Amino acid sequence: MSTRDSTRLYCSICKRRVKGFKNRSGLQRYETLKHVSYNTLPSHIQPVSESELSHLKKAIIKELQKRLKNHHTAVGKQVFSIHCSEDAFVGIFRNHITRYSPCGSSYLCIFKGEKAFDEVGKVLDDKNWGERNYGGG
Repeated sequence: MSTRDSTRLYCSICKRRVKGFKNRSGLQRYETLKHVSYNTLPSHIQPVSESELSHLKKAIIKELQKRLKNHHTAVGKQVFSIHCSEDAFVGIFRNHITRYSPCGSSYLCIFKGEKAFDEVGKVLDDKNWGERNYGGG
């Protein structure tokens, strides 16, 4: 998060207090621009059992498959979000988190390129995660 000094917010990533911000949105904008590749995870993350992670992976696959469209307009970049505990998310995507925002308490994972499909399959332990049966063959 950030430290507050008499109505000013300061970046918790910076070693020195360069600039104070009046509100959280200003701090978050600064953090996004200056610390674009910051991915050091917070210390409060606890390990999650494999059975819980396995259950969450299956839920993610099911939700992803519901969103798969069988139309040419659905090709291209896709954004997906799911509600789960922070500990579980980090447990699944730990090695693939490209950005962590202490101010917004948010994580970003990006899978792109030719091997992205296979990489997501390895993370979710399912090679067929991106296939959906539409019933008509």
